[in-house]
Amino acid sequence: MRVPPLRADQELTPQVLITQVGDPPRAAAVCLGLLIVLLLAGIIGLGLHHKNIISGFEDCKVRNINLAEKNDQLQISFNTLKKERDQLQTNFNKESDQLKPERDKLQKRFSDLKQAGPKGWMLFQSTWYYISSEVKSWDESRQDCRERGADLVIINSKEEQTFLTNLNKRVWIGLTDKDREGTWKWVDGTPLITAYWTGPQPDNGGGDPIYGEEDCAEIIIWWIWNDTSCANHYNWVCEKVKIVPSGLINIRNLK
Repeated sequence: MRVPPLRADQELTPQVLITQVGDPPRAAAVCLGLLIVLLLAGIIGLGLHHKNIISGFEDCKVRNINLAEKNDQLQISFNTLKKERDQLQTNFNKESDQLKPERDKLQKRFSDLKQAGPKGWMLFQSTWYYISSEVKSWDESRQDCRERGADLVIINSKEEQTFLTNLNKRVWIGLTDKDREGTWKWVDGTPLITAYWTGPQPDNGGGDPIYGEEDCAEIIIWWIWNDTSCANHYNWVCEKVKIVPSGLINIRNLK
C-alpha cells in the first residue's frame, strides 16, 4: 500500500492509548474466599481425625496394659496349678510304689484261690458253679447240690442269666411255686423279681392233665425259662458263693 506524502504544514502528533484500570473482579474474590474456607475445613477435619487416632491409640494402650496384667496373673495361676499337679503326681507315684508289693501279693493269693477251686466247678464273678453231667428230677438235683455244700442256682443278674444260657443245656434252677401256686420263690425264700419266662409261661401245664402240675423252673435254650413238672429229669446247676478275702475286693483299683 502506498503512503501519501506529508504536506509541509502537517506534523506528526503521537497518540497515546489510555486504558482505564478499575477494582478486581468480584468472582475472583469469591473463589479466593471459598478456597480459604475449604482449607480451614480441611485443617479442622484433619485435626479432629488426628485427635480421634490419638484417643484410640491411648485406649488400645490402656487395654494392652490391662491384658498384660491379666496375662501375668494367669501365668502365676498356671504355675501354681502346675506345681500342685506335679506334687500330686509325685505323691501318687510314691503311694503306688508302696502299694505295688501288696498288690502283687494279693494278686498271687487271688490266682491261688482261683486255681484251688473244687474239682468240676466253674468260677464266674466270684461264684462257683457246678454243672451236672447227668440228669435228675428237681428235688434230686437240689439234694445233690446240698450234699456238695451248695444249692440250686439263684439268678441275680442279667450277666448270670447269660452265663447259664451259654451252657446250651436244659438245666434246673432254684425256682419253684410248690408252696403256693403262682407265687414263685427262690430256694433261699426270696421272691422272684426279675424273670425271663418265654411266651405264656409259666402256665402250670395249661390245665392239661398230661403235663400235670408244673411247679419247677428250668432254663431252656435261647435264653428263656419254662415251668415244668418237677419230676422231669434234666441237668442242673449248683451255686456256691466263693469266699473272697476282703483285701481282694478292690484289687483292680491297685493296678
